[in-house]
Amino acid sequence: MDTQKALPLAGRRIVVTRAKEQSGGLLEHLREIGADALEFPVIKTVPPETWDEIDGVIAELSTYNWVVFTSVNGVEYFWQRMIASGKDSQSFSGVKSAAVGSATADSLRSKGVEADLIPTRFVAEAILDTLGENLQGQRFMLPRADIARQVLVTGLEERGAIVTQITAYRTVVGGESGISPSDLLQLLEQGQVDVVTFTSASTVRNFATRLSSVSTKTLPELLKDSAVACIGPITASAALEMGLKIDLQPGKYTIDELVVCISDYFNRASATV
Repeated sequence: MDTQKALPLAGRRIVVTRAKEQSGGLLEHLREIGADALEFPVIKTVPPETWDEIDGVIAELSTYNWVVFTSVNGVEYFWQRMIASGKDSQSFSGVKSAAVGSATADSLRSKGVEADLIPTRFVAEAILDTLGENLQGQRFMLPRADIARQVLVTGLEERGAIVTQITAYRTVVGGESGISPSDLLQLLEQGQVDVVTFTSASTVRNFATRLSSVSTKTLPELLKDSAVACIGPITASAALEMGLKIDLQPGKYTIDELVVCISDYFNRASATV
């Protein structure tokens, strides 16, 4: 059997920067096809400082026309409070829901709610393209991260919508598990990391933050010998702002497609040798 075909990432060392609670799927996928996948979580999600805001909008859920979920985390934290409030999927009767990305839609479906809108592009602003220009007087609720971008809020309000955005969870710097910054720095400086994966803008910024504790080098200097893989355009934009060159970006912004993209990248590299 051709080992390279059976295990296309055999011998490749790949760093996964996702939050620990979300990295399992990506780590598993990469290891299944031979990669030495290193866990280096640079973000973690935590509850908001108070539940008052989210509990308040859940109590008034029926008054909204749309609830827009832009991440799996948004669904999960929102549903924690739905349960705590004694509510379930029936509370969405008469309320439309939108989910950005197939994983977000799947999470919502697991709660018993089928998303009314899943944009073909897995970025928040794609919702605007589908909803159209006239949203006068319609009420939208957006349960999101504390650091979420404002482009969707702005676009909805420009179309006449009444928007309530709430902090469903906070994103902070992670780092309680996985390889240490000093050990990762040593591998990077020795040119022993093939790919570093980024799955959100905050993973890019926090990756730099974590390594700044052990090195004064810039991010481009640290990753000069490693390929940079970004899951989508928002993540890639953050990487470009940090001076990085994007080597890999899947056409569809999912973890599965990111793994395929990485495999194809090295298959092409092997074919040119």
